[in-house]
Parts: sequence; structure tokens; C-alpha cells
Amino acid sequence: MYESYFGLTGAPFLLNPDPSFFFDSRGHSSALSYLKFGLYQAEGFIVVTGDIGAGKTTLVRTLLSDIDNEKVVAAQLVSTQLEAGDLLRSAITAFGVPLKGQSKAELIATLEAYLTLLATQNKRAVLIVDEAQNLSRDAIEELRMLSNFQFGNQALLQSFLIGQPELRDMLLSRSLEQLRQRVIASYHLGPMDREETRSYIEHRLRKVGWDNRPHFDDDAFDEIYQWTSGIPRRINLLCNRILLATFLAEGNEITAADVARIALEIRAEIGEATLSPPPVMGSTPAHLASDVTATSMQTGLQPGLPSHLSMPTLTDSVQPLPTQPQFRNELFTPTVHAHTDQAFLLLIASSRTCCIRAAALQKAFASRQDLPALKWLMIDAPGRFELTSDWCEHMGLRAPDVQMRVPAGTPVAQTADAMRQLDHVLGEYRPAAVIVQNGDDAAMAASLAAHRQGIPILHLEAGLRSFDRSRPQEINAMMCDHMADLLLTSEWVAHDNLTREGIPADRVVFAGNLMMDTMRAMLPQASPPKYTLRQFSQSPELLKAGRGYGVVYLQSQGPSQQVQALAELTAILKSIGRDMPLVWVASETTRALIQSNHLLSDAPASQIALLPIVPYFKMMGLIGTAACVLTDSSTVQEEATILGVPCLTLHNYTERRITVEQGTNIAVGRNSSLIHRAVAEIIRGGGKKGRLPKFWDGMTASRVADHLAAWWKQRQPRTMVTPS
Repeated sequence: MYESYFGLTGAPFLLNPDPSFFFDSRGHSSALSYLKFGLYQAEGFIVVTGDIGAGKTTLVRTLLSDIDNEKVVAAQLVSTQLEAGDLLRSAITAFGVPLKGQSKAELIATLEAYLTLLATQNKRAVLIVDEAQNLSRDAIEELRMLSNFQFGNQALLQSFLIGQPELRDMLLSRSLEQLRQRVIASYHLGPMDREETRSYIEHRLRKVGWDNRPHFDDDAFDEIYQWTSGIPRRINLLCNRILLATFLAEGNEITAADVARIALEIRAEIGEATLSPPPVMGSTPAHLASDVTATSMQTGLQPGLPSHLSMPTLTDSVQPLPTQPQFRNELFTPTVHAHTDQAFLLLIASSRTCCIRAAALQKAFASRQDLPALKWLMIDAPGRFELTSDWCEHMGLRAPDVQMRVPAGTPVAQTADAMRQLDHVLGEYRPAAVIVQNGDDAAMAASLAAHRQGIPILHLEAGLRSFDRSRPQEINAMMCDHMADLLLTSEWVAHDNLTREGIPADRVVFAGNLMMDTMRAMLPQASPPKYTLRQFSQSPELLKAGRGYGVVYLQSQGPSQQVQALAELTAILKSIGRDMPLVWVASETTRALIQSNHLLSDAPASQIALLPIVPYFKMMGLIGTAACVLTDSSTVQEEATILGVPCLTLHNYTERRITVEQGTNIAVGRNSSLIHRAVAEIIRGGGKKGRLPKFWDGMTASRVADHLAAWWKQRQPRTMVTPS
């Protein structure tokens, strides 16, 4: 439609894979080299994984267009939700061989005869399996058996497995070790970076005769990258609509504002939440890592994160996990099988921080053969952290094996409800042990349920104390510690606390901080703050203040939800904003209170920018370049110490004492004079300089895995040797 208007010879951004548009990015070039290397080897398996829309199918078609059809006969399977017998029939059909018989023996004989015939003609066969993550384990094992076909010393069949990141997890399982030993090369196709995204767009445009009409501003390319995370399919979708909109407006210039407007339109069309410019508050899940604009349950956004982190999703939405009613109002979604013969550990999570630790643990467990499988259970509650698959992907976090929801109610009622459901889950699935974290209500409920059923309890982040026993978290943490069979600590201070409470030292091990593992992997992908502000219709000029800017984050529970306390704190923040601009990241409930009570009505936008909850990589970008952080969250205190940013804790206590003793943290409470004095010191001299505590080094997940492996080994029955 717009091609003739811009003088183009064709549509540059069609979604269908087209080898003629193949862009030789670093990742795609390397992946193509691996595929060609595999063809040269003429045996075994080549595995290429990548996120949805990363260009895997285009890569395969590019390979097929280059092969010598006189020497290689290639067949491709694209529908892979197959059992073993179906896979055999599909492979035979893909090679164009008539089916003879229906029994497995007849199917194998038919395929082997065809492959042998090719070998006698000095040809070889390649089977390309697209979307291989959908194969059943039996079907994958069938593929391995087919790789045994030989004609003399020549392998008759070589297989290429192309799939999404879950394929890597599948191949790491113990049951597929024999196939894994036959993988001669593997490659993960990640997103393109910012520069490659621009080059990709220009490459496709030049393929159809583009001569800089329409003209893209430099910021427009950056904005496209921010919205698409460098994933080709998302880029194609967005750029196609940008060109169409520019044509309809009879324009010739594309700006960053145009890109953001059209991206939001696309999101609205596919049913995802859109943003309303201030002062109208958009609907936002109350958690720090879920993107208010990204509610789709999907895997595939990487704004600059590793191969897994989040950004506004434009497409590829999938339906939420199916739910199965089990109790009165709860929804309980299992994906593990009850009464499984395979031992596994069950990790309990219910918060943003728990999921960050879970991501690090999953990576460590995936490379271990001396540990049982790690499954995890997510507990959802209204108004709390809401896990999305966008968030899972960007954290590199597998979807929950069991998802449990508790209805709205008081904290006591929700804890009781969670405990009742957990009692059912543990009785049904009988994990070898339950792993709980820190001292939240979910940890206490899971510990009590496991303790009653005689299931061992492993406690991460054990021994943390604020010494304020009026806080429910303090009592929860103490109870979890005393019920736990193995306590893993993140700082030496915790050992002193546990010793004073009479917990034996042989149950306690020092492992380090799991938060650091995930943050270390994600830091290269932290989003520049100017893009975050621009996305929410806030001026990036705020960031250019000579004294730097501060970040404010309050937990969704507690004083931030009490009007009087919030009004008092807001008055302090408005005063600080005159000297140092602030970016306030607030939950939906907090923003609604601010709006309904007009708490920021007299504060210029140049002094305080109010944002909804943003994804984790955006929050890291905000904190990482800030002059200071003001928070009541122990997790943000850890993050500030890790990033070397002065942190003012708006409590008189903290269970993260190590961040005060060695890190960048100062406890100032809600004392206006202390807060102003601390901010003045930061403006004058940069604020408190800290250092990373011991074992906050990004290697904690490996140490945790080592300790759990030693604990697991002690619990295994010893093999009895019968005297001869």
C-alpha cells in the first residue's frame, strides 16, 4: 500500500520468513555457521534455540537455500506436537516416501530403506525439526534411535533441532543424556543489540530501494529498539505499521514520538494494557518487575537484557496458564505429575524477589547431575506481585510448575488459605524437600505445611533479623529458621543471629546473595532512564540536573498505603525535589492515593516524575545511574549496594544490616532533618561509599547447589555391599 508512495519496490517488513532478506547480524551469522558446520560433520545433532520471533525459521530457510541439493536431501518438520509413532510417520512423509504399513517396525524399515538408498547414491539426509521444544520426550528419544542408522561408517540421518529456550532445559534433563552426548554443536540465537537493530531496519529497507524516504530520526531507531528488544519479528511488525501510518499521514519523517504512539496502538489492538499519560493513572500490577504496559503471558522481550528480560511486548501474546478449580475460591494449576517416581525439590515463591532468586537457582540446577530436579510453586494473591511470562522470559525464568492463588482477605486469612492449599499440594506431589525464602507469609505457610508432613525444609536467606518483633516478617523468619533442616545464609551477620537463638551450627552454611547472580547477568541490559521516562510521557530533561536525580520506591504494603503517613512523606519528597529531582516508582494503589488526595498537585514535573511499576531491567537502569535511592524495601537496599548507589532507608530498622555496615545504606526513618541532611551530603560529596559484602559475587547459585548436593548425598541410602 505504501510502497509506491515511498518509491519502494516491495514491502520490506513482511512477517513471513524470507531468506532474501536475511540479515547477517553477529548472532545470526554465528548460528548459520553452526548449522553449516553441522552439515559438514554429517552426523549427530545440531541444536539452535532462540526466542519467539528471533529469526530461527528464516535462518533455517537460508540454510536450505544454500545447500547442494545434489548431495543433501533435506526434510523439515514444522508440526512437532507429536508422539514417537507420529514422528516416524511425519519424517517419512517429509522425505516424500510413501508409507508402507502402520506398525512401528514397518515404519522404521521404510525409513531405513530410503536412507540407505540415498547413501548408495552418495547423498545424505538431513531432518530439520522446527519448534522442537514441543516434542515429547519419547519422540526425542525416537530421534536419537534414528541417529543409529548407518551404512558402513556413514551415518544415514542427521538431525537439526530448532526451538525456543525451553528446548535447552529439556535437553539438560537426565533422561536425555544419551542424546545430549550426540549434540556436536549448539547455539542460542539472542536478540540484536541497539546498533544491529538500526542496521537490520536499514538493510531491509535498502533491499527494496530505500533512499532515506521516509527519514528515520536517530531517536526513532532507539525507540524501535526499546519497544522491540531487538527481536526481528517485533521489529517487522512495528516498522510495517510505522510506514503505513506515515503514508496515511502523507508524511516523510519518522520520530521517536511517532514510534511510541504506534507501538501503543498495536498493544491496544492485541488486547494488552496501554498507558494513559499523567495525571490519569493506568492499571498496574503491584510489583516492581511486571511492566504496566506488558501484561501478555508470553516469552520474548529483550530490550538489552541477556537472552531473557523484558520490555513492552508488541505481539506474540498467548493465553494465561490454564487453571483448574481445586478449592473453594482458589485456582491451582499443576504441571508436575502427582506421585512421580523422580525425586524433586520444590521451591516456593510469592514475590518479585523470590522469583529473582529462583531464576539464578534454575540456571545452577540445569547444569548439575548430582541433584534432583528443581520444581517451583508460585503463590499469587490479589494486589501482590503478579508473575507474567514476559517477566519470566526476561529473567530467564521457567514458568511455574505449580501455580496457586489465594483469594482476597486479611493477611491472616490469606496465610491460612495458602497453608491449606499447600498441605494438599505437598501431600499430592511429595517433594523430597521444600525450599522457602526469607520470612514472608508464603515461606511460613509452606514451612508449617512441610513440617507437619515430615518433609525436609531448606531455608534460603536464613537468619536475617531487624530486631523489631512487631513486624510479622520478623516472627515468620524466626519460625522458618527453627523448622528448617538446612539454613543457607547470605551474610555472616545472620550466623550470629542464629547462634544467639540456639540453632546448631551444623545446620547453617554461608552461601552468599542470590540477588547478585541475577543482577550480574542482567546489568548489561539495563535500560537507559531517558527511554523509561519517555515511555511514560515524562520529560528526560529531569535527568540532566547537575546534582543528579534520586529514585523513590515504597513497598506496596505498609505506610505507603496510609494516607496520613503518605502525605507526610510526600511533603518531605517535594522539599527534596527542589534540590534534587526525583523519579518516584509507585504501585497502582499508591498512585491512586496520591491522585485522589492531590498530594503532588503543586509539585512541578521537573521536580518529581511519578511512574508506574516498571520491569526489572528498567528499574536497574533508573537505580544504576541515580545519585541516590530512597526506599523502605530491603530488596532495593541490596540492589543499591550492588550498584554502588547511596541508599536512604525510610525505616529505623533493616534486616539487611550488612548493607548498612558494609554497603551504601543509611537508615534515616521518616525523620525530615535526617533525610535532608543525607541528601545534602550526597549532593555535596556523593554520599556513602560502600563495598560488596563477601560472597556477593555472582557465584552464589553454584555454592547453593554445592551445599544442597552435599545435603542430598547424605540423605541417600547407602548401597549395601554383600561379602563374597
